[in-house]
Amino acid sequence: MPQLGFGIVGTGFIAGVIADAITRASNARLSAVSSRRIENARKFTANRPGVEAVQGVDSLLARADVQAVYVATPTVAKEEIALQAIAAGKHVLVDKPFIDQASVLRMTRAAAAKGLVFMDATHFVHHPRNAAIQAAIAEKIGPPRSLHTAFYFPFSDRENIRFDPTQEPMTALGDMAWYSMRAVVEYLRPEGRITKAVVAPERDPKTNAIVRASGLIAFDGGQVSTFDVGYTAGTVLMDLQLLGANGVIGMDDFVLDWESSSAFKDSGDKAGYAYRTGMGTRKDATFVPTPPRTAQESAMIEDFAELTASGDAVLRAAYAEATLKTQGYLDALWAAAGS
Repeated sequence: MPQLGFGIVGTGFIAGVIADAITRASNARLSAVSSRRIENARKFTANRPGVEAVQGVDSLLARADVQAVYVATPTVAKEEIALQAIAAGKHVLVDKPFIDQASVLRMTRAAAAKGLVFMDATHFVHHPRNAAIQAAIAEKIGPPRSLHTAFYFPFSDRENIRFDPTQEPMTALGDMAWYSMRAVVEYLRPEGRITKAVVAPERDPKTNAIVRASGLIAFDGGQVSTFDVGYTAGTVLMDLQLLGANGVIGMDDFVLDWESSSAFKDSGDKAGYAYRTGMGTRKDATFVPTPPRTAQESAMIEDFAELTASGDAVLRAAYAEATLKTQGYLDALWAAAGS
């Protein structure tokens, strides 16, 4: 099977997660990693046989063994690097979030104009559970009306860029509420315009970074989503409830599944979703298992590689549209937070 050669721009924690995912993927290989400082690239590749360390983006893009680039830089630098990669004829996988929807539009249009793939690096949409839930919604709960999500990670390192508004302008709102808004796109699927966006942010007194945010986004079709995200709960929390007229679909690991994701792959818990209707209690809830074919981040890499090979313009456009909608909803929350 032909393998798509990846280059990575950036050497942070998330870059390491995706580097491992590329290594595990059946149709991709990691060719090179770049950093502004060559010592950082060398440290990153030290235990990755066959992966070259290079200094700077230009050196990475000049390599013939790099057909796709994963951009794992601070948000303020993502568009420039992605556009440079696209101009060099490389497919691009870009970590979330983005500066704004206009930035996403420039990148997606540039990629489409050159017949290249643009995809954001949201893992959970590539898990088989995502498609299973989408297929089950109409039968199990009817048209969805409300979506409630909560995503917390315990995190307090003020030296990290997540606490630096000059590098990550939306800080925790962008980092965490991205997943809540992507769940809106995947499951609630509102068709109309946003009628209300309300956000109550909590800011770090030293850095002014948003560390927690609760809020609501509503649409003129009547759908409403509430969310609660941040770093301050002291534990990991990944709850989702999707409500329709006939029942509720729920998960407690909607971002990183307990079974296969890199953070929890040895938990022993099975991936799936719960369904409950009527006056059913806990014992009446039905758990629907959705076994992963591989870790969800590796599934993302495999889907990306398949898309570069297939040339499926409809699917490419669908991924780009999902990114645009997610960022558009996030932009509305950012404005409501008093940006």
